[in-house]
Amino acid sequence: METTILNTPIRELPRLVRPFKPLTLQRPMVLFPKSLGLQAGVASTPSDEFLATLLLGRKTYLAALRSVFGVEFKNFQNYASQRVRTTTETRNRLLAAVNGDVELLDLLARVLRRDPKAGDLATLVRIAEGLVSTLMRQMLSASLRCPNCRTELISRPIRWWGKQPCRLGPQERKFVDRVLQGVLVSTLFPLFFANWETKGKAVHRLAALCEPDGHPFKNWLNEVRKPYRAKDLTALAARAGLEGEWAPESLQRMSRGEMLTAEMIEEVTARVPTRKAELRALGMQARALAFVVDFMRAADTTDQPVDQATAQMIVGARLKQLVEDLRLSVVAERGHVLQAANMASEGPPGRQPTE
Repeated sequence: METTILNTPIRELPRLVRPFKPLTLQRPMVLFPKSLGLQAGVASTPSDEFLATLLLGRKTYLAALRSVFGVEFKNFQNYASQRVRTTTETRNRLLAAVNGDVELLDLLARVLRRDPKAGDLATLVRIAEGLVSTLMRQMLSASLRCPNCRTELISRPIRWWGKQPCRLGPQERKFVDRVLQGVLVSTLFPLFFANWETKGKAVHRLAALCEPDGHPFKNWLNEVRKPYRAKDLTALAARAGLEGEWAPESLQRMSRGEMLTAEMIEEVTARVPTRKAELRALGMQARALAFVVDFMRAADTTDQPVDQATAQMIVGARLKQLVEDLRLSVVAERGHVLQAANMASEGPPGRQPTE
């Protein structure tokens, strides 16, 4: 991906992106009212910056870079521009901000050098998202029929969504699936070499964030409580070292659906004894799922849009269906490969096997 973006002229980069189609909201989104840059009743293409909100917890990619380097951001700008000499001590501090990843530091510097507003970083993310979306679309379009009754085992989106209590337009439905597929890939990619039982358990943990008895943020906070052995959110605030009398109340508000920020995810998990990386990733995924639920309720064309709990149940069920379809698609692909291998070993039709 880095090689592609750095060796492609800026004017040609958009050709590598799979654009989003215009979407129509029936009513404003509540939790993420400005993320898509859409107005209710007006069909429009969503803003590119919404991916920064979901992936990085920032409104823009430049703001994300500022948060990464903090007080060292000005030094990073100088490092990227190469207009002044960066001392060894300063470079070491910049490296510390990206966990010592030399390649990442240099990539971000080249991106900022080409565009001080970090527009290339936005394009890089869009290219990656588009590739994931294209790959998932191809895999999920496979066919696998029951050997006995010949029923298609891989679900078809239009039929699946047609059975749900909400009503989304074709583009809105595809948008929901596209975001969920990205969340799914973020869960499965670290488990690339694991078996499907392990993958399935990971997706079920992800889908559990949508259990209807609590908001996705509450369900995530309850998951964080486990390694802390905190009986409630007040105990969680204390064991996580959150300072101030406001801390337990802040967690309570988030558990009821107030915005869970990327900063709070880092703070709450800073002292967690185990599963830190997993829980932080799960926290960002909870934000993405809350975004999908918010969008669904805003895009539902029925007179009485689905409530929060029902929307969460639909999103959780869709995640489980997507991973099952993905598993069956892999089975179908293996079957095609095996069939091709058998045909190759048998030789052309009419050829007699040799000793």
